[in-house]
Amino acid sequence: MSSITREKLMVAVLVAAAVLGIALAGSGYWAFWQSRNAVEEQSMPTPLVAFPERKPLAEFILVDDEKGVFDLKSLESRWSFIFFGFMYCPDICPTTLYDLSQVKREIVAQGVSESDIQFVFISVDPARDKAAQIQRYVQYFDPTFLSATGSIGQLTNLTRQLGAPFRAEPQTATNVYEVTHSSTVYLVDPLGQYAGIISPPFVAAEVAAEFSELYRTQRAPKLVQRR
Repeated sequence: MSSITREKLMVAVLVAAAVLGIALAGSGYWAFWQSRNAVEEQSMPTPLVAFPERKPLAEFILVDDEKGVFDLKSLESRWSFIFFGFMYCPDICPTTLYDLSQVKREIVAQGVSESDIQFVFISVDPARDKAAQIQRYVQYFDPTFLSATGSIGQLTNLTRQLGAPFRAEPQTATNVYEVTHSSTVYLVDPLGQYAGIISPPFVAAEVAAEFSELYRTQRAPKLVQRR
């Protein structure tokens, strides 16, 4: 065998080995990513976290969108999805309200009665957000959405119970400021008990599926008289 032939043979062997190595490495890399993705999917938190033990809410008083009283009784007999925000919020609030409108649509599509659920937007910016204005704002996203607000003290009474802090930031101009607030949605059951949280990002179909399962396991709960 000539030296040229041997060199060509060696080159061919090296090329074949390189191709085989790349193929094996590629398959191993693909298997690694497949297994990693499977682990990540299993470890991804569910959007709705239902508490194993629920906490009865204490009395509170706010003003609803019709300038009436919005209190603990307003949360009884229906599942309530509560979101805190403010009308001047540039991103989180409108995005969340839109997402909640999609969540509501998906929940109803899964057979949950619309009369058994309510979505409540509570403004934590009472200095600028007035009841009638808030009503028009939330009904832009869904005509059945409710709204309420109150004094800082009244709001704090409820937000502390739910673990939903808020704070008005310093003004950058006259009456121009941001309000820091939670992006979580708080779930209250028909007994007026703090039942769970829904964390962003919201995938409407996933939230609806998890809530519908929770709803069906506890359908038509019997209201108990509060002590």
